[in-house]
Amino acid sequence: MRETVLVLFGGMSVESDISVITGVQAANNLSNKFDSVFVYIDKTGKWWTAENLLDLKIYADFHKFAKKKKRVSFVVGESTLFVKKNKKFIPLKKIDSVLNCCHGNLGEDGAVQGYLKCCYVPQTSSLTTSSALCMDKSFMKDIFKANGINTPDCFILRPKDSIKSTLEFPVIVKPCNLGSSIGISVCHNKEEFKTAVALAFEFDNKILVEKLVENLKEFNCACFEYKGKMFLSSVCEVENKEEIYTFEDKYLSKNNKTKEAEQELAAKIKAITQKIYQLFDCQGVVRVDFLYDEKNSVLYANEINTIPGSLAFYLFKDTNFKDLLNCLIEQSKINYEKESHLIKSFDSEAIQVFASVKTIKK
Repeated sequence: MRETVLVLFGGMSVESDISVITGVQAANNLSNKFDSVFVYIDKTGKWWTAENLLDLKIYADFHKFAKKKKRVSFVVGESTLFVKKNKKFIPLKKIDSVLNCCHGNLGEDGAVQGYLKCCYVPQTSSLTTSSALCMDKSFMKDIFKANGINTPDCFILRPKDSIKSTLEFPVIVKPCNLGSSIGISVCHNKEEFKTAVALAFEFDNKILVEKLVENLKEFNCACFEYKGKMFLSSVCEVENKEEIYTFEDKYLSKNNKTKEAEQELAAKIKAITQKIYQLFDCQGVVRVDFLYDEKNSVLYANEINTIPGSLAFYLFKDTNFKDLLNCLIEQSKINYEKESHLIKSFDSEAIQVFASVKTIKK
């Protein structure tokens, strides 16, 4: 009997469209040894199946163009996916693993991971705590600093804080819990800073103000663990002539170019990538983004992506995407089995003792 893999994508996130692309790419490369189920989370958070989920054209207006769409959901405590028919949810299929292709809030930040854990379903990304720490740049930066990982100077602002920079301009202002370069601004003076803070607060209630790295080159490196062995990708430079790499640069430009880093720098980046993966207790494929001050030869870890765009398959030059997906799915089940063997309950007489003294009163 074939195992059933659920490919999950979309979500109530500003990165939903990119997640759809990642999900469709993964679904089209999934081995036919699996029985596949595709689930789209719409921008209100509802979960759906439909006959044509892999047709990218339908996402211009999902509810208009999706064919025979049906609501689906897990039930806490069960690894079965339920489908809604005649106003009732009935069992559809037992799910053996979820290939999580969600980006951003409520998908990459630990929310979906916690939900699936409560449903006893293995999934391919980092677990709840790891995902949340990697998603929130304020916690991530603190962990970097505490463990000797170089990262640009920064501080955190909340809505009630005084709106002023304690760093010399230029600085970058970005939402703490967001990706894909959305809501990010470069500021060279107080007026730009004030505008940037207002924009970032539209996306998050906590924002990061970071010293701009000048003489900048940007590098990406990805890795994953499979059966106890770490696999690291090539280190690629993202060629960009602007101060920051914008959403448009990443996803809308037809002229995106990358080239591999020189050997000594690549080796250093790979070592830090592996350290970060293990430090944050990551699972699945993770991409770490780096900033490099070329003039002063200073390398900075910028951020961690626990569910990177396209699952970073393009960085693994010698690995077939189908093989990468197979590894992620198999490892998700290995990780789940390790977790399931841990003791989760403890029998005691606490309730009986408490009840016997009749102290449960207002």
